[in-house]
Amino acid sequence: MSTEHRHGVCTYAEAEKAIRKHRRIWVNDCFCRGPAKEGKTPWKYCGHRVDTCMGFRKPGKDEKFESREIGGKEALGMFEDWKRQGNLFRFMEDENWLCFCCGCGCGWFRDEKGGRQKDPCGKSAFIEKTDKKKCTSCGKCIDVCAYEARKAGKRGITVQRTACYGCSACEHVCPEGAVTMIKRT
Repeated sequence: MSTEHRHGVCTYAEAEKAIRKHRRIWVNDCFCRGPAKEGKTPWKYCGHRVDTCMGFRKPGKDEKFESREIGGKEALGMFEDWKRQGNLFRFMEDENWLCFCCGCGCGWFRDEKGGRQKDPCGKSAFIEKTDKKKCTSCGKCIDVCAYEARKAGKRGITVQRTACYGCSACEHVCPEGAVTMIKRT
């Protein structure tokens, strides 16, 4: 997917902070899942919610998409639901927009033929740190890692840290608290 805007992954904490910081919020359909749902992409619609592009400024009259204003309570409810599903968030346009992304339906993970590709967006300022002593190798973190940085191995969960974008989905789903997000160096 080509980009005319800067996109960067953010942690769940950063996404929630952005939502709580703004009094006026607008939402419109996802630029990836919307067209996929209409059959206009080479990849199939994944079934995730479509009205998930959250803006923190009123859209201009020249912008080509319809949006609706929502309240903070509704915005936080959407955030909690998306987080509960283990999906990720990314900022667009220097934090003016918060995209609710998924590894299965977003164009950022697809090439022009619909095949899987490495996500070209920016990584967050954070990276995962797994405490091997706490990890029980349940695999929940593998299931939510859109970047395929986590794998099951003979010695438990392995992490390819260079593939970690710092979305914090793994931290959120870990029942043992074995995963934490630390500043990327």
